[in-house]
Amino acid sequence: MRLAVTGFVEAEAGSVASANALLLGALLDRGVRVDFFSKASFVDPRPIAGNHPGFTFHDTDNRIPDRLRRKVAGWPVAGLIARMLDVWTYNRLVVRSIREASRRKKFDACLWMGDYARGSIPGIPTVSMGQGPPGTDARSVINRFDEIRRLAGLPSALKWSLLALARLSRIGLPVFGHSDHIIVASSRSLESLHSIYRVPLSQVSVLPFPLALEKFRFVPGVAATGPLRCLWLGRIVPRKRIDLFLDGAATVIRSGTPLALTVVGKVGFIRGYERLIETFPFPGSLKRIDHVDRSGIPDLLRAHDVLVQPSEEEDFGSSVAEAQACGIPVIVGATNGTGDYLCRRDLRLSDYQPETLCKALIRLAALKANNAMGDPSESRRSAEEHFSAERVAERLVTILKGVVVNSTKAP
Repeated sequence: MRLAVTGFVEAEAGSVASANALLLGALLDRGVRVDFFSKASFVDPRPIAGNHPGFTFHDTDNRIPDRLRRKVAGWPVAGLIARMLDVWTYNRLVVRSIREASRRKKFDACLWMGDYARGSIPGIPTVSMGQGPPGTDARSVINRFDEIRRLAGLPSALKWSLLALARLSRIGLPVFGHSDHIIVASSRSLESLHSIYRVPLSQVSVLPFPLALEKFRFVPGVAATGPLRCLWLGRIVPRKRIDLFLDGAATVIRSGTPLALTVVGKVGFIRGYERLIETFPFPGSLKRIDHVDRSGIPDLLRAHDVLVQPSEEEDFGSSVAEAQACGIPVIVGATNGTGDYLCRRDLRLSDYQPETLCKALIRLAALKANNAMGDPSESRRSAEEHFSAERVAERLVTILKGVVVNSTKAP
């Protein structure tokens, strides 16, 4: 199989790009030939795959718009226009470069990693590995307008609501018609694509992100005593529901059950959300860390008893998968897609009420007090079953072959 590939790939970057780096390597190891199209200043996968005989890099540099964007990056209006022009011309160039290369090589499919396809080439089925349904943050901004107004002020709440509406309009949404098939990481995302955006179920597949299991290891040791150690890890934005995490934890502490809380993550696009942490009623039980390098995440996870991720509309919580690989149980939100991959030690909330999270935390605190939180190796086995790069790559190849077969049958 030969693929034309573009998208976000970087070994030490965020969760999506690093997962794609693992997947790219696993595809090449399976004998898939990959022609990768991107500008090296933006995405350069050659440090990952450049020495593999099945890999070819095509530098698609939109030089003039790219240099213009850099030159006026700090200008308020011109900088925005230059960024938009850069993105538009770059995506057009990628599609044109794949089309031109397809005249010399036979590609079985075109794969967009971590993005929805920005164009298509006749005769080549296009598969998009989107980062879940688009507009998840935008929907949360609209739904949580009152909270944003209280924390960040009315002007900020109005600004972000208008931007959210633009994101959810035809201007801000991807063109689903460019994709013959879409891959998301959870059944929750599949349902959202179908119910919100009317994408036929037959055109969507579910495939989790792969994980560097050798980096996120389970290390046996003596269980720590004391309060239940709860970790929050991720962006601090409305959709991640840090308000729920803090409200639920405060309720637990008021009830007489001590907790040791750690919040790791920077405030995202809405300034003011840090007030939720600053006004937490039990500051002695809360530790705040702005940032931890990815190399330090495994030790951070292993220093806690549970990871709590009560997000809304989460396609795939990478920190959840990483915690499982380290043998740590997790609590996830009711619409957190990573709930597809939980084991018996994990909990999925039934709703987004603080009382529900409170009960889950009290339950785990009691289990810890009685040394009954279960076998950490069970979490590790679940991670190995679901997030192995080799297994994910095998399933991806099966999906791609099915798309190719179906495209040849189409009238």
